[in-house]
Amino acid sequence: MKFYRVVFTAVLSAALLTAGGCGGKKTKNTKEREVRVTLRKLEKRVFRRIIPVQGTVSPVRHAVISAKIGGVLEKLRIDEGDVVKKGDTLFEIDRQVLKNQVMVKENEINVKRAEAEAARIALERARINREKAKLDFDRSARLWSARATSQTDYETASVNLKNAESDVKKAEADVASVQAQFKQAEGNLVIARKNLADSTTVAPYDCTVTQKYFEENEYVSVGNNIVRIEDLTEFEITSFISSVYYPMIEKDRTPVHIRLFGKEMGRAVITHKAPSIDPVSRTFKIKVLVPKNIALASGSLCDIDIVLEEKETYGMPSDAILLRAGGRYIAYASGPDGRAVSFDIVPGIVEGKLTEVVNNQKLRDRRFVVTGQTFINTGTLLREVKQK
Repeated sequence: MKFYRVVFTAVLSAALLTAGGCGGKKTKNTKEREVRVTLRKLEKRVFRRIIPVQGTVSPVRHAVISAKIGGVLEKLRIDEGDVVKKGDTLFEIDRQVLKNQVMVKENEINVKRAEAEAARIALERARINREKAKLDFDRSARLWSARATSQTDYETASVNLKNAESDVKKAEADVASVQAQFKQAEGNLVIARKNLADSTTVAPYDCTVTQKYFEENEYVSVGNNIVRIEDLTEFEITSFISSVYYPMIEKDRTPVHIRLFGKEMGRAVITHKAPSIDPVSRTFKIKVLVPKNIALASGSLCDIDIVLEEKETYGMPSDAILLRAGGRYIAYASGPDGRAVSFDIVPGIVEGKLTEVVNNQKLRDRRFVVTGQTFINTGTLLREVKQK
């Protein structure tokens, strides 16, 4: 019995001690949570408000040369890629037939000139005959008044005068007709000579042949395209942009950045602004003259950034700016005690991963939270880590 009593007492004492320990006050301290963040001051850089668009590269001077007359394409001794000088022959069309037509028209001129001379002589003869008939009539009229001639002679003289006057009118009409025919023949000769001149087409400026539509000895009709030429020494970029930007674009002043495959090739300005907006598409055309030091291919697409506004100011990573209720933007900075402090932010131009801070004047010395900001509130204890 004594043995069991001793064991029970020992167990009870241990239980009481254990119970006393579980119900006692905890002495372990709880450490305040820290949020790991990276900090950065506002960054000074150039911010640009841009319109990114695509444009087509084309030569400033280019043309599709068509046939001015129909006929066999007798001479086409140029190939695509050939460089030709101003005045060099591009092609000729059926010149022999046209030369013959010029010769025929020149002969017609000579015939009409001879006919005009004959008509002039006939008119002079008719006028002489009219003068003689007038004298005969006047003499016969005096004799008739003096009853010194017969009525038949008087009437004959009168008829002769009328016939002579009619002959003069007819001769004058013949002269006018021949003169009109002569002028028409001269016009036909001008047309024939022009057709002959149009049968040979020369390069209007130094250029490169970029396309042929016909081959030598093929028949072409008036208006058929024969070759396309381009001056590959000077290019421009053409694009169409929304009408909302029309008042913001200034010819010869609005700058652009030219990019190809994401790489910036150089800068230029808008050199052409359409005088009106297309009422259907609500767009307008702009052109940019490409600087000589930028190599682009005719017909290709390239990117252009139209710079509506450009300024050097301060900004921060866009992810550091948080949107709150009511359209309010804030960013957290590290306070003197290492705790998070919030500041109102007025965002401006967004370029890439940075956003302009409009109200930057009193914030430039602050170090703002740029990573880890989604896990903090005002007063959160911050632990700065170095950004990799």
